[in-house]
Amino acid sequence: MMAPKVVLQVMVFALVFSMLATRPAWGEQDCYAEKDAEDQSVGVALICKCMKTITIIGAYVDPSNRCRATVQVSDMACICLVLSIDEELTISVAKLLRLARQCGKLVPVGSKCGTFTIPPLPPPSQSADP
Repeated sequence: MMAPKVVLQVMVFALVFSMLATRPAWGEQDCYAEKDAEDQSVGVALICKCMKTITIIGAYVDPSNRCRATVQVSDMACICLVLSIDEELTISVAKLLRLARQCGKLVPVGSKCGTFTIPPLPPPSQSADP
């Protein structure tokens, strides 16, 4: 009588483990390789190739051609979504968003970029005609 109970417990454990171990099971895109792959053959590694542009220290530096090419093939909204709090200690979210905009890869309004939420654009200013 003990065997069915043990089998059931193992099955429940396996189900819970598989749900927690796989991000796609929760509907999250897997773009971690695009963001920070150490092995350049694994992914485009945006952080590595664009660090001079997106570093939190100093002024914004125009991206290199290599960085621009990387941004062009990256899902910037997904990369923003998986940006961790620890990474925000070295990467400027504002510079990352500026880089994306400069390369024509806008991150949609309302999206999360690290801990920052992309605000809506302000309405166009209306000048009062007398």
